[in-house]
Amino acid sequence: MAISSNWLTKSLFTHALDCPTKAYYKQNHNIYQSTQDENGFLQALAEGGIQVGELAQHYFPGGHLIEYSKNKAKSLDETNKLLEKDSVTIFEAAIAHLNCYSLVDILVKEGNVIKLIEVKSKSWEQNEAFLSARDNTIKSDWQKYLFDIAFQTWVAKKAFPNHVIEPYLMLIDKNKATTVEGLHQYFEIYEDENGRSQLRLTVPPEQLNLGEPILTKVDVHEEVELILAGKGRKPASDLEAKGFDEWVLGLARLIMQGDKYPTHISKSCKNCEYRVKASDLKEGKACGFNECWAQALNWGEKDFAKPHAFDMWYSSAGKLLEKEMYTMDEITPDFLGVSEANLYDQPIWDGGRGRKQRQLAQVMKMTGKHDDREVVLPGLFHEMETWTYPLHFIDFEGVAPAIPFHKGMKPYKKTPFQFSVHDVDADGKVAHVAEWVEKERGKFPCFDFIRKLKKVLDGDQGTVFMYHHYERTTLRDVKNMLTQSSEHDKDELIEFIDTLVSEDSPRYMVDLQELVVQYYYSVHMKGSNSIKYVLPAILNESAFLKEEYSKPYSGLSIQNKVLYVEEDGIAVNPYTLLDPLGLRDIPDDVDEIHGDLDGKLAETIADGGKAMMAWSRMQFEDVPEEERQRTFEGLLRYCELDTLAMVMIYQHWKSLSEQ
Repeated sequence: MAISSNWLTKSLFTHALDCPTKAYYKQNHNIYQSTQDENGFLQALAEGGIQVGELAQHYFPGGHLIEYSKNKAKSLDETNKLLEKDSVTIFEAAIAHLNCYSLVDILVKEGNVIKLIEVKSKSWEQNEAFLSARDNTIKSDWQKYLFDIAFQTWVAKKAFPNHVIEPYLMLIDKNKATTVEGLHQYFEIYEDENGRSQLRLTVPPEQLNLGEPILTKVDVHEEVELILAGKGRKPASDLEAKGFDEWVLGLARLIMQGDKYPTHISKSCKNCEYRVKASDLKEGKACGFNECWAQALNWGEKDFAKPHAFDMWYSSAGKLLEKEMYTMDEITPDFLGVSEANLYDQPIWDGGRGRKQRQLAQVMKMTGKHDDREVVLPGLFHEMETWTYPLHFIDFEGVAPAIPFHKGMKPYKKTPFQFSVHDVDADGKVAHVAEWVEKERGKFPCFDFIRKLKKVLDGDQGTVFMYHHYERTTLRDVKNMLTQSSEHDKDELIEFIDTLVSEDSPRYMVDLQELVVQYYYSVHMKGSNSIKYVLPAILNESAFLKEEYSKPYSGLSIQNKVLYVEEDGIAVNPYTLLDPLGLRDIPDDVDEIHGDLDGKLAETIADGGKAMMAWSRMQFEDVPEEERQRTFEGLLRYCELDTLAMVMIYQHWKSLSEQ
């Protein structure tokens, strides 16, 4: 088997933090398929990281950039020549010890002291602790970043034993607002001829006005020393348990030899990016997850065909592995602590016990122990009786950039730029009543957004629906912006927002996803409650929808489109039929892979990573008008489908209530 590289890079090291075997799959990425390949959400994250990295460099004027090269020896030579100077700042400095190799975002040498500064697009606030107060280990959400700089520190200490090595993280200060209008637009992302994301400045470097810094340098030497001493966390492998030196050197040997760490299964397997559906394997690539489980448990094709235990909704991988429950066939009612009796008779699945009951329903139906018909608990129909017509189904798209677009905004604050509204009246008539997207380049969209939404929803007291809570949290963020503004109609707009987001308001928005969790399950949803899974599921279940959407649908931006199509007797996901921007490859379980961002941001862009990227690109002046027009049309179609999907869910439930 060909080996792509024999260097243990910091990327491979951090890739192996949860599982050493993943380093092998990453090393041989030409052989093993990853769910992160060509992923729009992850691309959005990466682009934000590129922008933050460029911004950080401009905080260090006079630095020398080591241009990227596949020739690591060349990069090392250039770095070492610059390090001959008594004082120097280097961007992307190359450091190596044996076959351990690290590129340092920013290296500052001052005499005998070498400062390593790792730039991250993760937010931080002053005095935020990296260590758990319970056991003095690195908090889980900081491990990736601190172990990254620890690896770099280890390599630097080995490479320069006569120097003092000082490690730092440079992070986004979540409490610092930019003092510059259009700061984001200084840093334009583009795709080169090889499909790689690149950055260019839109103004000459000498004309950059960065304003007050929104990044801050944080001394992490105490945390790094803890990691180097082998006390940073509970070891994730036998190799790590031998101590940091042996861990790194052991991984380095495996990489050098092209060997795989002995296969073992663990709870980290649940979110392994090398677990790839057979339908998604491309160009004959292999599935690393299947390879590991086949070797560890002697699994064959029949075993992989069974519903996996990890696919149970809200499952605890650790508890399942402890009981050696690997497939849903092995999960018992006793394990879940609930009974099969009257499983579908209670009015609602709510709270801890309700969650267990819903899990059992999924297990029983996916394993064929119960029939595969959908479940609708009776409490749903009681809930529906409380709704006021006309019903309004709304969806927003927004950005939450690391580097803000507008003066006065803090990093990662939500900026909505688009909405769609579908209405359903008491007679069942469906209408796409409104859509809006901010098309003017560089314009602050938030207040016009809420004004136009108010015009649509303010004419009646109809119940308003969202899917998940992004719309509610976005409206609250806009409210906070309004309170600090001098807008002439701010009081009126705030009052409108309160009618939708205040829990004591009779018009408090209904979360349709919450209703799915509490009252509904279809075997076609598998273990997901994402609208991208629920929509095709209900299409498979609903005779009403099959008939209705076999006819061409037309709204405001979607025209004459058949949305119910079968392949091999199964409904095709409409999101794959209508995919103008390649928006469908956003990961469902986004909270597990939010990368350099925190969970709040993850929820912000879970269903719109590429929409966010597309609109953000429209904020740069060099985008051709034809591309701008095509992009906005695509955004409108995508958002319209989101609200129509909510309508379809309602229509199916309504048809069931009338049976």
